Amino acid sequence: MGFVDRGYKGVTDQPRRYLMAKGSAAASRNLVAARVVYGAAWLACLALYWGGLATGALGGGGIMGYTLLALYVVLPAAGFVSSLLIGRTAYLGRWRVAAAPAIAIFFGLFIKATFGLSNMLGLTNIADDGLFALVLGLVPAAIGLAIGWATARRSVVGSQ
Repeated sequence: MGFVDRGYKGVTDQPRRYLMAKGSAAASRNLVAARVVYGAAWLACLALYWGGLATGALGGGGIMGYTLLALYVVLPAAGFVSSLLIGRTAYLGRWRVAAAPAIAIFFGLFIKATFGLSNMLGLTNIADDGLFALVLGLVPAAIGLAIGWATARRSVVGSQ
């Protein structure tokens, strides 16, 4: 029995790893783009927080605005886009599911690296987030992963 390669429009006797390697350039670009999108948003929000605290730009109202912008808009949107790109990478198979918890963990680490650390250093007095941070990071990532998985083009039939 041969393998169906939709790019080839036929049946081939090439092993599955060869067919997966043919499509892995685009998949590799998706994975790199996903890391760049989330990593750039994560680092930009981190730099904005600590730069704002150092310059005094984040006073009482500034921290509230920063929280709304970073934690409720920028990072969830970046998590959604990143997990959408990972979900569209069909050759990862079921390993794509690991993207949503990983993004949620990085979301929680972000809150600890900003609010938690500034509380420990005595710079601010912001309440602890608890497990709400993981849920807030997990929901948009899971939605993006589901949409990406549903819209992924499979280069090898039965690759999952």
